[in-house]
Amino acid sequence: DEITLDPTCGAFITMNPGYLGRSELPEGLKALFRPMTVMVPDLILICENMLMAEGFVTAKALASKFFCLYSLLKALLSAQLHYDWGLR
Repeated sequence: DEITLDPTCGAFITMNPGYLGRSELPEGLKALFRPMTVMVPDLILICENMLMAEGFVTAKALASKFFCLYSLLKALLSAQLHYDWGLR
């Protein structure tokens, strides 16, 4: 059987095999996808944009302060699963 593909459609797989309970992608499936490297996002810039979208005038200063606060909390609080320091 042949499957026709839509050239405007793509399929992506995000894998983090280093986490507990996750496994590597099988070689047969891995051969069908191209590897891609991603960088750590600029969290201050993301936070600034989120604050600007909500209408904060001093978003740049607030974003730096939020990042500093989150960094301190992540470093000082106990490492429990219910703490999530991502910008969601």
